[in-house]
Amino acid sequence: MAKIRHNNIIDTVDSVLSVSKKKGIIHLHAEDRELNGGVLTLNGEKVSHFGTCGYLSLEHHPALKQGAIDAIMRYGTQFPMSRTYVSNPLYRELEALIEQMYQAPVVISKNCTLAHQTTIPAIIRQTDLVILDHQAHASMQEAVKKLLGQGVSVEMIRHNNLEMLEDRLIKQRNKYERIWYMADGVYSMYGDYAPVKELIALAEKYEQLYLYIDDAHGMSWAGKHGTGYVMSQLEGKLYRKMVLTANLGKAFGACGGLSLFPNQEWRDKVSNSGGPLTFSVQIEPATLGAAIASARIHLSNEIYSYQQELQERITYFNELLRATSLPLVHENNSPIFFIGTGTMEMGNYLVQQLLQEGVYVNLATFPAVPAKNIGIRITLSLGNSFEDIALLVRKLQHHFALALQVTGQTEENIRKAFKMPPAIVSPVPTAAKPAATTLQLKRYTTIATIAEADWNQYLGHRAMFDWKGMQFLERSFSNNKEPENNHDFRYYVVEDSAGKVVLMTFACTALCKEDMFSQVSVSREIEKERELNPYYLTSKGIVLGSLFTEGSHLYLDRSSDSWKPALRLLLEELFSEQEKQQAATILLRDFDAADQEMHEFMVDQGFVKVDLPESCEIAGLAGQAEDAYVAGLSQKSRRHYVQKIKRYQPFYEVKVKSNLTTAELAHAYQLFQQVKEHNLGINNFLFPEKLFAEINESPDWEFILLYLKEEQNTSSKAVAVCFCHINEAKVYSPMLIGMDYAYLMEYGVYRQALFQIINRANTLSCPKINFGISASLEKKRIGAAVYPKVGYYQAKDNFTMELMEATFLIERE
Repeated sequence: MAKIRHNNIIDTVDSVLSVSKKKGIIHLHAEDRELNGGVLTLNGEKVSHFGTCGYLSLEHHPALKQGAIDAIMRYGTQFPMSRTYVSNPLYRELEALIEQMYQAPVVISKNCTLAHQTTIPAIIRQTDLVILDHQAHASMQEAVKKLLGQGVSVEMIRHNNLEMLEDRLIKQRNKYERIWYMADGVYSMYGDYAPVKELIALAEKYEQLYLYIDDAHGMSWAGKHGTGYVMSQLEGKLYRKMVLTANLGKAFGACGGLSLFPNQEWRDKVSNSGGPLTFSVQIEPATLGAAIASARIHLSNEIYSYQQELQERITYFNELLRATSLPLVHENNSPIFFIGTGTMEMGNYLVQQLLQEGVYVNLATFPAVPAKNIGIRITLSLGNSFEDIALLVRKLQHHFALALQVTGQTEENIRKAFKMPPAIVSPVPTAAKPAATTLQLKRYTTIATIAEADWNQYLGHRAMFDWKGMQFLERSFSNNKEPENNHDFRYYVVEDSAGKVVLMTFACTALCKEDMFSQVSVSREIEKERELNPYYLTSKGIVLGSLFTEGSHLYLDRSSDSWKPALRLLLEELFSEQEKQQAATILLRDFDAADQEMHEFMVDQGFVKVDLPESCEIAGLAGQAEDAYVAGLSQKSRRHYVQKIKRYQPFYEVKVKSNLTTAELAHAYQLFQQVKEHNLGINNFLFPEKLFAEINESPDWEFILLYLKEEQNTSSKAVAVCFCHINEAKVYSPMLIGMDYAYLMEYGVYRQALFQIINRANTLSCPKINFGISASLEKKRIGAAVYPKVGYYQAKDNFTMELMEATFLIERE
C-alpha cells in the first residue's frame, strides 16, 4: 500500500491559533495584583471581564477563601500519596456534602478531565457501544478514544440529533449489551442545552440506552442546591441509567471533578478500578477546604439568591441584545452567549477592538466550533454590573458594524452560516464603506469560452489540465449514470481595471467521500458500510482543481497589490456556489506548506489548514539515456536503483502504445481497480469507464505497459499499465497506474513502472514529470523532488475534518 502524509489535528489547531496569538488576543496574562471577577488588567489596561466561567463569582467569596486558608493551616499545602492507600481527611467531609446535594453516590477526582478518564473505562465494556454527540467536550472524547484499545466500538452523531440517535439504536441494539450516549448538559461555546427529558424518554423506550452527561457548565447556577442544569430537568433525582459528571471549578468556585452514579455498585467499581484515582495526586488541601465551604453554601438558601442575581443579569442582557441585530446564535437562560462573526478575520478584529475599548471577551475558533462558524463567546458572572452589561452591548454593536465594513463580511452571510433567520433590526453604519474594488471576476461553465492561448499561458502549461485537457475532463465527467462521476466545472478569471489577469483557476463540484483523507483504518470500516449503502458518509463538495487532476491549480499574481482582493472575490464566488449547489465543503488544495502569508490570509477568511499528501516531480530532464540519468542520482539512490530496479529489468518487456484494443483496455481498467481496492489512503470514488475510453481515444495520452517475460509469467497480459498525459508544454504526467498484485512484491512491479516513466519522458525529451501524490519515498529514491502541500478547508460543520483525524466511525445524517 502506498504511504501518504495524513493530516495531524495538532498541526491544524496550532496553525489556526498561532494567527490569533500573533494578533494578541489569546495566550494573554492577567497583570493584576488582586482579582475580583469583574475586571482584568491586560496589556497594562483595565478591562471588563466577560470571559470567566466563574458564573457566581464564588471563587471570591470570603467563606471559600477562609476555607482554603484554614485547610492549609491544618493540613499543609499537599497530601502526597495515592488515594488507594489513604485520603486526606477533608475528602470524607466533601463527599458527604456532595452526596447530600445530589442524593447520589459520588467519586471525586482532581478535575473533570481526570473524572472522565477515571469513570469511562471503568463502567464501559467490550460488549458496549459508545455514541458521542458531535459537540461533546474534548475531555470526554479523549477519554473515549482510550476505549478503542480495549475493543470498544465508538461512533459519533450530529449535535442534539435525536432522530439520528434513535436510528443508530434501532440498527445496533441487537449487537450490544448497552449503548451509551455521551453529551454535555450545557455546551461550552453556544450555551445551548442537551434535550435531557427527551433523552430519558428515549432511554425508557430502548432499555439498551444509557446516558453519560457532563454538566460542568451547568453546575451551581441552576438546579436545587446548585446541582446543575441536568438535575433541574430530572426533578432532583438522578436517572437510573445515567452517569452524571460535574465540576467543582467554574461556578462552584474551587476545583475538582464529580462522577455521580445511580447506584452504589457503579460507584464502588469506579472507586476501586478508576486508573487516575490510583496514580494521580490528590486535590490540594486548600482546594478541598474551599470546596467544602462552597458545598455548604450550595446546601443553604444563599445559593438561590446568587442564582437569582445571575438570572437577572442574563435576562437583562437578552433584552438588550433583542433590541439589536447582533447575531446571537442561541437565546436561553444560560450565562453563555455566542455572537457569530463567520470568519476568523472578523472575529479577530472584533475581539481586538473590544479589548482596546476596555472589554474582554473570548474568541471562539476552530476546533471548538466549525471553521465557518467563528464568533465571540461572552459569559456573564456576578462580577459584571448591569452598567457593565449595557456598556458591553453598546460597544459590541458599534464595533460589530465596523468589523463588517473593515473585513468585508456581511450580516446576511453570518446568519446563513449559522442557519439563522434575517435580522429584524438593522445596524446603523458608523463609518463610510470602503471604495468599491476595480477588480472584475469572470465566471465560465466551460473551457470553450476561454481562449486556449490565455488558459495555457497562465495555467495549462503546468500539468495535464491544459486547455485540451480540460475539454477531456468535461467530456469524461459528464453524462455518466453514476452521480459521483458527473462533475460541474467552473472557471474563474479576475482582471484588474487594465484588463490584466490577477487570478485564474478552476474548480469542480462533485459528490465526495467524506473520508477521502482519513486514516486507512477508518476508511476500511466505512467501506464495509458502503457495501450496503454506496453513498454512506458522502456529500457534495467544491474542490479547487478537480478530483482527478494534480498540481498547482491556482494562478495568482502575488506581485500585484490586488492579489488579496482578487482572492477574496474568488472565495465570495465559491461561497455563493456552495449555497447554490448545497455543497457541504470547500477544499482549496495544493498550496505550498511554507507560505505563511497565504496561511494567515486563509485563516482570516474562515478556512483551516490541513496537511495534504506531498507532491512529487522531476524537473530539468534533458533527454538522457538511462545510464546518464542514473549517474546524476545520489549514491544512495544509485544503490537503490541497482538493488531494486535494474536487477528486475531482465524479467520485463516494456511497450508504449498510443491506444489499446478493447480487450487490453478492459484488462488495464481491471488492473487499475486492483490498485484502487488496495489503496485507501486517498479514498475517492472509482473513476468511470468512460474516462478510460476517452484516454484511449485522445492523442494527448499514451500507455506504458509492462509485461513479465514467459519464464516468469505464462500469461500474455500486462502486469502494469501507466496512463500518461503529455500537455502542450511537454510536461509528462503519469495520472493513473494499474498493477497486478499477484506479482507486485516478487518482481518489484511498482518501482519498475516508476522508472519506465522516467525513461519514457527522457525519450520524448520532456523537461518535467509531474509524479503526483502518494508513495513519495519511492519517488524520492529515483530522483523526484518532494514538496509538502497543504489545503485550506471549510465545512458547514466539523464532521469531515474530524474524519481526517478519527480512529472511530463518525455518523452523519
